[in-house]
Amino acid sequence: MVAGLGNPVGAVPLMDAGAPRIISGQVRNEIISGGVFVFGSGAADVISSGANSFVNSDLLFTRDASGGQFNGVCVQATAVSGAIAVATDGFFILLANGTVTAGVPQRCDGLNAVADVGSKTMAAFTQYEQMGRAVTAATSGGYAIVQITP
Repeated sequence: MVAGLGNPVGAVPLMDAGAPRIISGQVRNEIISGGVFVFGSGAADVISSGANSFVNSDLLFTRDASGGQFNGVCVQATAVSGAIAVATDGFFILLANGTVTAGVPQRCDGLNAVADVGSKTMAAFTQYEQMGRAVTAATSGGYAIVQITP
């Protein structure tokens, strides 16, 4: 597993399961590849109580989400500090870093891969850090279909 790289072919949503839910924002001073796990990383109090104060650049994202810091999957490669589309729900083909058991909650590890919550590889993590649920099984280094649900 390598930081900054998830599935080498990018984000692979399974469209027959319905279109993924996507939000847009801006990248925080880096390039993010498609398929990389991201999390919100912005300043506090950037909006007021009204929707009229919100712009997409209020949502800043950074790569290599881990544990409880997971908001979704980058849909396509970005430019430095450019626009980003983040899938926040849907079925994706994801890299396994440890055992992935079908039907079991999954967590991400900071290297854009998943493993069972509570697996030996990631034993110190809890249900709080769940980012989805496996639909198919995989061994470490393989790929599984996972429904992401932050």
